[in-house]
Amino acid sequence: MSRGELNISRWLEAHSDRSAGLNTFARSAILADVCGDGDFRLVLTDVKFEADKRSRLKVYKGTLLTSDQVLPDIPSSLISFYSDELEPRVPSIAVACGSDLLIYKNSKPFYKFCVPPSPITPLEEETWKRFGEPNCDFDKVINDLKSVKFNQLSARSQELLSLSPDQIQEYITRFTGLTPLKISPIVCMTTLNRFSEDKYAIACPVLCTENGIIYILDSQTFTVLHQADVCSVKTTPAIIKTTGMFDVEYRIVIACRENSICILRRGWLEGKSLIQMTEDIVDMVLVPGDNFIVVATASKFLHCYTKRGQRVWSASMFSQVTCLCLVPLKHLSTHLIAVGLKGGSVHLYHGRQPVDYTNSPDSPSALVFGQLGQEEHVMVIITMAGTINFKILKRTADFNLSNQDKLAAPTLQTKPLPLPKRSKLFIEQSMRERQNPIEMHQSFQEDLVRLRLTAARALVQSLSDQSGAGNAQEEIKLSAQVLGLGPKFTLILTLENMNAEKPIYNFLVVFHAKPTIYKLSTYVIFVPLIPPGLSYKIETKVTEVLTNGGSPQQPQAIRVFVMRKEQANPVLAASINMPPTDTTGLLI
Repeated sequence: MSRGELNISRWLEAHSDRSAGLNTFARSAILADVCGDGDFRLVLTDVKFEADKRSRLKVYKGTLLTSDQVLPDIPSSLISFYSDELEPRVPSIAVACGSDLLIYKNSKPFYKFCVPPSPITPLEEETWKRFGEPNCDFDKVINDLKSVKFNQLSARSQELLSLSPDQIQEYITRFTGLTPLKISPIVCMTTLNRFSEDKYAIACPVLCTENGIIYILDSQTFTVLHQADVCSVKTTPAIIKTTGMFDVEYRIVIACRENSICILRRGWLEGKSLIQMTEDIVDMVLVPGDNFIVVATASKFLHCYTKRGQRVWSASMFSQVTCLCLVPLKHLSTHLIAVGLKGGSVHLYHGRQPVDYTNSPDSPSALVFGQLGQEEHVMVIITMAGTINFKILKRTADFNLSNQDKLAAPTLQTKPLPLPKRSKLFIEQSMRERQNPIEMHQSFQEDLVRLRLTAARALVQSLSDQSGAGNAQEEIKLSAQVLGLGPKFTLILTLENMNAEKPIYNFLVVFHAKPTIYKLSTYVIFVPLIPPGLSYKIETKVTEVLTNGGSPQQPQAIRVFVMRKEQANPVLAASINMPPTDTTGLLI
C-alpha cells in the first residue's frame, strides 16, 4: 500500500494533546450524549496502578475536560445505555470497578449494583467455623484448607494462605464468626438492546465476571434478568460482544483468555465453545448484518469467522495489533474495521481489503469512532504514551467502495432481478397478513402439521405394502404372486439380481405368518447363487386354517424377509396381502 493508492487526505487533524497523560485501555472509552442535549461527549476511564493515585472517570466536551471524578477501584470496562424513555433522553454511564457496577447519570452517581456472591465450598465454610472454636489448632485447619484448589477459594482464604505464620492468628481473629463470601470481579461488559434496534432504545447491561458467569440486568430495576455460564469448561472471559434483542433473539460472543471463543444464545444456561484459537486473542469485534466475528491475534493476524465458527478469511498485519474498533458508515451502508497497530498507525479494512490508513502520535491503546459534538464521524485515538488525538472523517470520503464492489461482485449479481409488478391480489393479501398475523400463522402451522401427517401416512403405507420392493444397495428385487381360490394357495416369489456384473449368494428367505390363520409348507428357504441379471423363483404352499364351523377367517398379510446368512437385520422386507377364500368352493 502506498500513500497514492490510499489517499491519506480523507481525515482532518482536529486536535492532539500530548500532555493529557491518559492511561486508557480498549473498551474503556465511549461517545455518549451524557447531558441529553444532543452534544455527544467523550467519556473514558483513566486507570492508575500506583498506590498513591486513584483512577478517574473523565468527560470531554469536544477537546475540553468538563468532568473528572475519582473511582473507588481500578475500572475494567465502561458502557452507556438508555434505561427509560423520559425526555430529554439521558443515558446512564456504567463503570465496572471490582465486583461493583457504578452507574452515573448527568455526571453524578446514580446507583451501585453488586455482583451476587458465588457459593463457597463446604470444606471452606466448615474451616472458618472451626476457627471460631476454642483451642483450635490453626495449623491443622489451614492444612485442611490447602486441600481445596486455590482458584475455588474466596479472597479471604486466598489471602490467609499467603500470610506469614506470625500474621495468621491476628488475621483469623479479625474475621472470626464471619462467613467468607466468594465475590468475582467484573472483567468485561457490553449492552444488549431490550426490544428495539433504535439508536435511543432501552438496553440491558451485560456483565461478565472472572469466574465465567454472565449477568443480564434490567436497566430500570437493576435486577438480574438472566444468568448463565460462559462455557461448560473453566474459562476466563476477556471480551464480550452482543447482537440481537433480549425479548426476541440474541447472541452473546465471549472471547476468553484460554484462546477460545464461546457463544451464548437466548434461553441457554450455559454457553458453547465456538472457536478454539491457537494464538492469544488481542481484541474482537462483531460486524453487524453478516454477524461476522473479526478477531485480532498476537501473531499479527486478523481472522474473520462466521457465526457458526467457520473461517472466512485471514489477513496478515505488518505490525503487532493493539486494538480494534468498528467504524459504521451509514451514508455508505457499510462497516469498516479500524485496526490499531504498534508503531502509531491505524488501518481501515473493508472485509479483508485495506481501504485507508492514518497515523497517530504513538501506538494506540484505545480507538473510538462515532459522533462527537455535532460532528458525526470522529475517530478518537488514545495512545499508550497518554496522548489523545481527534480526527474527523471528511464528508466526501467514500473509500472507493463502489469500485471495489464492482470488481469483487460477479456480473450476474449486478443485474436487478426481474421482479413482477405488484398486483391488486398481492396488495390485498399483504394487508390481510398485517391485520391477522396470529390467525394466519396458526393456519399455516395447521396446514404444515397436516402435510407432515399425510407424508408420514404415505411412508407407512409404502413400507407396509412392498410386494414389488427392492434394495438399491444390495441390488436385489423381490416380487410376489398368489395363486388359488382358497383355502389352499400357492405363493410364488421371484428374487431378481439387478447387478449386471456380480452374482448374489448366501441369502435365505424367511416367511412369517400368524399360525392361527395360515400354515405354510416351509418357513425358511435357502437361495442358491443367482448369476448377474437373472432371477430365481421360490414356491411355497399356504393353507388357511378354517374355523370350527368350516368358515374362512379374515385374511391377513404374510411377511417375507430376505436375509443374509449370519446376519440379524433383513436385507429386504415385504408384506403380501392374501386374498379372501372363495366360499363357493367350500360349499361344493
